[in-house]
Amino acid sequence: MHNQEMIDAYSRLRESCQGAAEGLEERLKIALQQSGVKVHTVSHRIKTEHSVRSKISRPDKIYDELTQITDLIGLRVVTYFEDAVEDVARIVEENFTIDFDRSVDKRVTLDPSTFGYRSLHYVCRPSEESLDLPFEIQIRTVLQHAWAEIEHDLGYKFPEAVPSAIKRRFSRVAGLLEIADAEFTELRAVMESYENRVKSADFLPANSDRLDAVLLKSIVESSAVTSSDQTLVHATGKPLANLIFFPDYLIKLLNAAGLNHSAAIMRALSHYGSGLVSFMKRYFAFTAETWGFECNDLDSLQKGYSLFLIAHWKAWETALQSSDPDLSMQTFYGQLDYPNDPVEALRVARLFHRFFAEFSP
Repeated sequence: MHNQEMIDAYSRLRESCQGAAEGLEERLKIALQQSGVKVHTVSHRIKTEHSVRSKISRPDKIYDELTQITDLIGLRVVTYFEDAVEDVARIVEENFTIDFDRSVDKRVTLDPSTFGYRSLHYVCRPSEESLDLPFEIQIRTVLQHAWAEIEHDLGYKFPEAVPSAIKRRFSRVAGLLEIADAEFTELRAVMESYENRVKSADFLPANSDRLDAVLLKSIVESSAVTSSDQTLVHATGKPLANLIFFPDYLIKLLNAAGLNHSAAIMRALSHYGSGLVSFMKRYFAFTAETWGFECNDLDSLQKGYSLFLIAHWKAWETALQSSDPDLSMQTFYGQLDYPNDPVEALRVARLFHRFFAEFSP
């Protein structure tokens, strides 16, 4: 088949190729979802007629039939982590017929003395679903994808095309990305190990220097906090949501109140817990006056809401021990909600003082 005949044949097939690519992408997405493998993106593309013309015109490769072009239809899976490439590869091999003779693993074959992105390319055998055309599935990480996109934008698809003066710099950048890929995978493993240790009954740092999201989750899901939250649920008639109350804000709030480690939080919960319903009722009277927000405006209570209230109570108790409670509460609200508006922070502090001046649970 002459080149123009191949172009004409592809032109007639191109619309059908688009539909086939969409169907193959959906099939791959379903397979990944059913396997529980989390990926960044799954996408497809079909070659443009211009791209096909350029490919079959190259002097280093002779094409006699469209079926000899393996990437008229292409799928791409981009993963977050390097080890997920293997998980995706296993799923691809289980769900598609692979032509291993024409597939290539650039992670293995890449010459260590050169630069270039590392990815896994599968050539899949033709099927009725793919219009009896072979198609490619490419698997790579986010960082490998970033390298490939930048490399393509710079116009240097092949290492041989790069001027020698800048080839070394390309290699350095490629090496950094490979290191970053490995480090992100290792960081994830370290974080998962930390989470598992915190979840275990024999590891809960009592005096850590700072709260973090993992520690907060463990504290919020403890029996003591869960019981306290359930008491508030019973008092308000609101359901308990499955989400933790704005974790980043709650960490900031607890730190501002001086409750910056698990032991301090548990002591405060024990100290204030019996009066928390009374405090909550007074708090919602305060919010109604201050911001026009009442308990009835809530659809539900989020997990850890008892810690939100306890932090306010602890901040107020600390303020009462100072020479100027209003100034102390102004600082508290300035840290949390009004870092650039001391006037509003003082207004809120004075209202809080008015509502809680004679509070006694």
